[in-house]
Amino acid sequence: MESIGNHIDLLEEKSWIESAKKDIKAFKPLYDRYYDEIYRFIYRRTGKEHLSADLSSETFYKALENIKKYEWRNLPFGNWLYTIASNVIKKHFREKSKVFIIELDKIQLQVQNDEYVKKAGNEELIWVLNQLSDLELRLVELKFFEEKTFKEIALLLEMKESAVKMRLYRLLLAMRNLIDKKDDEV
Repeated sequence: MESIGNHIDLLEEKSWIESAKKDIKAFKPLYDRYYDEIYRFIYRRTGKEHLSADLSSETFYKALENIKKYEWRNLPFGNWLYTIASNVIKKHFREKSKVFIIELDKIQLQVQNDEYVKKAGNEELIWVLNQLSDLELRLVELKFFEEKTFKEIALLLEMKESAVKMRLYRLLLAMRNLIDKKDDEV
């Protein structure tokens, strides 16, 4: 069941969206709420501050440009922004290889019960992340970089919380197996 705080936040977002559809100046609360999060999302893929700022600006410009087409689905507005940001990044790189900025210490702290992942070095972790699908990569980002709860991830990805937990658990096992397989080849 959704908490009252989240419900109020969604209602507040809905009112901001409806206001922004009528007056673009009313888009500011949405921008203020999500800019840092979207910037970090883009920065992890580019590793460049100026490029991340440019692509973040383009993301919000596209959102503002299309706000009248936005359909409310009782989900955080951030879901739509992440989709736009992903498309902006893909357009920029035109399917070039993925770029990751890894904060290995942060991952080590987050998965401290998984001894294997703690031993993985930056190169191995980057190699494994390059093997992941967009959804798998998004799960890793939300859990370990954005430090979202399973419930928050479920809302953002429009999944059930139990499905998020299971996919993430299986994903960590798959990552371990990929590293094992790579180590066996060496």
